[in-house]
Amino acid sequence: MTQLTPIEKLAIVTILSQIINADGIIHPKEEEYIDKVYAELGITISNMEDMANMDEIQAKSVVNKMQEEKKRYAQSLFVSMAEADGYVHPKETEIINHIWQN
Repeated sequence: MTQLTPIEKLAIVTILSQIINADGIIHPKEEEYIDKVYAELGITISNMEDMANMDEIQAKSVVNKMQEEKKRYAQSLFVSMAEADGYVHPKETEIINHIWQN
């Protein structure tokens, strides 16, 4: 796996947080999953403050400019986030599909 840049990591977690909030319910399994991803990506508290400054349009743009291998990795994270609570809400699917549309 090619190393993600700090901005790519922020874009991914920005989108993951959209997915986790999509259905209005944050399930404990979703919290567990996002914590695991933060650890995997090495996201710190200060990174989270930077994340607050990134909007969904910026995040989508960054993800769309990533190399194919990184896009596949990001896609797998997004889908796993949506599936984490055992139910993929239509709003979660909509967010994921919207990322890859121009």
